Amino acid sequence: MPQPVYPREQLSTDLQLLWGRVEDAVAVRPPEPPDGDSKEDIEEWAEGPFRDWLVRRREATDRALAATYGLRTHPLFERGIGTALFGYMYEDLASGIRGAPVPENIAEDPGLLEIYTTALTEHLTPFAELSAKAYYACLGLFLKLEDPQWGEWALYCDERGAEVVDTFNLEPPEPPVPDAEPPSDLTELLTPP
Repeated sequence: MPQPVYPREQLSTDLQLLWGRVEDAVAVRPPEPPDGDSKEDIEEWAEGPFRDWLVRRREATDRALAATYGLRTHPLFERGIGTALFGYMYEDLASGIRGAPVPENIAEDPGLLEIYTTALTEHLTPFAELSAKAYYACLGLFLKLEDPQWGEWALYCDERGAEVVDTFNLEPPEPPVPDAEPPSDLTELLTPP
């Protein structure tokens, strides 16, 4: 993620709060893979450590989302940074789900692997879509700003959004329209389904 034009400590208290909460959410790392690769080992892991991680991560994500309320009246560059942070947070979450281990007996059976992969994709796709949507909203906000000193942020959001779309095989969100009114309430944009 690029450095802001202004030192982080000079950004608004609301944006600093959001940034810290996004860092807290990303710090909730996925659990280590299970010790064994039997069906029972994987099920125990999925219902235990992996499920617990998802719950803790969702709670941390909700705390970050609650911090966006304060940004709705802030300058475009702060809202742009906020949406970039959410793009990053949801991308990290989708990647954590995608990185779940595949049990050996499932990996060796093409039919079971297809079912497993489909189920995993169903769980991560909404978060990947939110990530792409946030990155493209970030791009739109920085294009609207029309300030070259924030160009690195526009480029970052454009590249990350495209990477998320490619990695997770998504339909790209609607492209940003530079002269459209940017969202004032980021929670509408960034609320998970």
